[in-house]
Amino acid sequence: MLFSQIQLGVHSIWLKTPDIHRSIESILNFPNRTYFQIDSENGFSQYIDNEWLPVLVQMQDQNNPGQFIEAVTYDFIVAYHHILSNRSSIKNPTIVYPVISKHEELLSSYIGLIYSGQKKYRDSFWQDDLDSMPVQMIFVSNKDLPQDFANYLFSEEFDYPNLVELSDILSHIEKATDSLVFDSSKKQEIAKAGLGLDECSFINICLNSVVKNGTIDSEYVYSTKMSNIKKHGILEIKKPKITFDNIGGLDAIKNIITKNSILWHNPEKAKEFGIKPISRLLMVGVPGTGKSAICEATANALNLDLARTGVSQVMNSFVGQSEANMRAVFQQINAMAPLCVWIDEFGRDLSGGASSSHVDGGTTDRVHGEFLTGLQELPDNVFLMCAANQLDNLRPEMLRADRFDKIMFVGLPSFSERLDIIKIYLSDIETDFPFNYEHIAEVTQYFTGAEIKGLIKEVKFNVALSEMRQVNTRDIVDYAPKVRNILWNKSRPMIQDLYATALEQWDWASTEQLNDAKLILNRNVSSNITPNASSKKQLQWSSK
Repeated sequence: MLFSQIQLGVHSIWLKTPDIHRSIESILNFPNRTYFQIDSENGFSQYIDNEWLPVLVQMQDQNNPGQFIEAVTYDFIVAYHHILSNRSSIKNPTIVYPVISKHEELLSSYIGLIYSGQKKYRDSFWQDDLDSMPVQMIFVSNKDLPQDFANYLFSEEFDYPNLVELSDILSHIEKATDSLVFDSSKKQEIAKAGLGLDECSFINICLNSVVKNGTIDSEYVYSTKMSNIKKHGILEIKKPKITFDNIGGLDAIKNIITKNSILWHNPEKAKEFGIKPISRLLMVGVPGTGKSAICEATANALNLDLARTGVSQVMNSFVGQSEANMRAVFQQINAMAPLCVWIDEFGRDLSGGASSSHVDGGTTDRVHGEFLTGLQELPDNVFLMCAANQLDNLRPEMLRADRFDKIMFVGLPSFSERLDIIKIYLSDIETDFPFNYEHIAEVTQYFTGAEIKGLIKEVKFNVALSEMRQVNTRDIVDYAPKVRNILWNKSRPMIQDLYATALEQWDWASTEQLNDAKLILNRNVSSNITPNASSKKQLQWSSK
C-alpha cells in the first residue's frame, strides 16, 4: 500500500515504522521519483547514484545583510521552496523527512504546506494536469500519526523484517566473521527466532549472544525477544506446555482440534478436499471450566507459540494511545506468524456497553474498530482463539457469520469428566490407600474444574499443615460441603441461561455435557449422575 501511494504521488504520507533507516532505504529503491531529505546532521540533500549529496540553496548571508550565498540549509521551509522554484527541472519530487521528536509541534508548523499540498493534489486530478502535482512529503516516524492530523495525511505502516531480511542480516554477520559465530545450518532457525524484532534489535541481540555465548544461539534470541515483548505489557508470548492429556473431558473440542491439526499441517491435503482448516474459534462458557487450558493445548497440538492479549491490556489513559496499542498488537502478531493467538475475556472487554463520547470520548469504540480491522487482516497461518464467559453485551458485528469458524460452549464437567479431573490433580500423591474417585466425583457435583483443583489443593495443604500426612478420600469428601460460594450457588441463573443459549445456537465442547444439559436446566435437580455400584458400597476409609 505504501508504494502505491508513493507511485500515485500522494501529497503527504505519515509512515510509522520500527526501523526508520531501513524503511527509508526501501523507499529509495522505489523508482521514477526524485528523492530529497532534510535532517539535523546533513541538512538538505538529494539522493543521486545511491548516495546523499548536499543541495546548495541561495540564502541571505547572515554576516553581510543584503548579500546572498549558496549553502546547505537545515530549514525545511527553505528546502521546500527551493524545490518549488526549480519544479520544472525536477521529476516527481519526494521529500523524506525523519521525524525524531516533537511530532505534533512539527506537524503544526507545516500544516499550511500539508493543506496546500492536499488542495494541489485534488486540483491536479480534476484538471487532468500531472505537471501541477504537489511536492510529495513522507514523514517517517516510530510513532503513530497524531489524531488531530489524521484528515490531512495518509497514514501507513512499515512491517517488521521478514524471514528473508533476517536471513540477509545473518548472512552479513556470517561473511564478516568468516562463519565463526554460528553454524550456517542454523541460519533459518535463528531467523525464525527473531521474527517480530525490528532490524536494530535483531542485530543487537545477535551480537549480544556472541558476546555472552560465543555464538548466535537461537534460544537466546528467542528468550530475549520474549522478554522485550513482555516489557510492553500488551502481548504475552510463551511456548505452550499443556497438552490435551492434561485436560479432563471436553471430548468434542479435543477431537475437532486434533483432526483439524492434521489439515493445518498439511494445507495441500485440505486444498485437495476443497476446504480450509479451522483457524478462528470462539469458546463461550462457565468460568473455570478449562477454556484457557484448551487454548494452550491447541497451540501445543498445532506446534505454535501462544500469544495472549486482551482489550483491557491495551487500554491507556492517553488520548490515541489505546488505538495505537491495539494496532501494535496486531502488527506484532503478523510479524511473528505462524502463531496461536489467545484473546481472553472476549465477551467482557469487547462488549462496548460502557463506551460513548460522554464516558470515554469514544476511545473504546475506536479500539473496537482497530480490533475488528486487525482481526479481518490476520494471515491464514494465525490460529485465533477467543474465550468468553458471556456474550450478552457483545456487539452483533463481533459475531458476524465470517468472524469465527466455530462457536463452542464449555459447561460444568460431567461425572466422568470430574473423574478425569480428580485423577489428574491427585496423580502426584504417593499413597498405599487408593482413592475412591467415584465418591469424590459425586460430592463435587456442579463444581467447575478450577473449583475441584482449588478444593484438592486446599485439603492437601490443611492436612499436611495439621497432621503432616498425605490426603485421603475422606479428607476431600468431608471438606467438599464446606466450600462456600461456589459458582453454581452464586450464579445458577447465569449458568442456566448460558446452557439454554448453547442448546439453541452453539456447538458443544463435550458430548457428555450436552447430555447433562436438560438436568442442569432443571432448577430442582439434586444430581446430574446415576450412582454406580461402587459408590453405593460402604466406603473403607483410612485414617492413616
